Amino acid sequence: MQYSLIVVVSLSMKSPIRSITLFACSLVAATLFTGCAARMVHKIATSGDKTDEKTTPEQALRAANSELYLAINMVLAGNAEMMDDVWSQKPDVSDFGPSADRIVGWKAVEAQFKKEAAMKMGGTLVCEDLAVTVGADMGFTTCMEVGSNQIIDGKPVNLRFRATNVFRLEKGEWKLVHHHTDPAPAMQAKSATKN
Repeated sequence: MQYSLIVVVSLSMKSPIRSITLFACSLVAATLFTGCAARMVHKIATSGDKTDEKTTPEQALRAANSELYLAINMVLAGNAEMMDDVWSQKPDVSDFGPSADRIVGWKAVEAQFKKEAAMKMGGTLVCEDLAVTVGADMGFTTCMEVGSNQIIDGKPVNLRFRATNVFRLEKGEWKLVHHHTDPAPAMQAKSATKN
């Protein structure tokens, strides 16, 4: 009940503050609810963003980056569905995630996130110290990914990665085409034992 009030209040706010508030509300919802409930809160909260004529390309890219981190938190909670909305679904996409594997092509990237969702690592991952660069049809963000309380092989792990996210403008929306983070020794060990 309290989350719907926060979302309604944030809908009347101006873009930068609204984006931060929407992301925070979505993150809370994603942490507390898996699946449909969190996605519904996020979709309701962001439904007005695409029609806002005053949204700058940088604001739109920031919103796409926020949606990526909401999707990552959904994966940590055990649900990879939202990645379909975030990523370009073309064969040239790539992911250099914390397992240090190079994954190329949408089908392979999607399969990797489904595998990670099945691990149900829990915890949260946030994007700190965000920097945004926007071009005509390509843009990228850099940040520190800070994760807390993930469970890997039954052990709690706190993570801190440098991250780069490359986006491409597709049909008027920023879609992720490359995600690159530092490797996580705990996830590398898990990946190596499965190969």
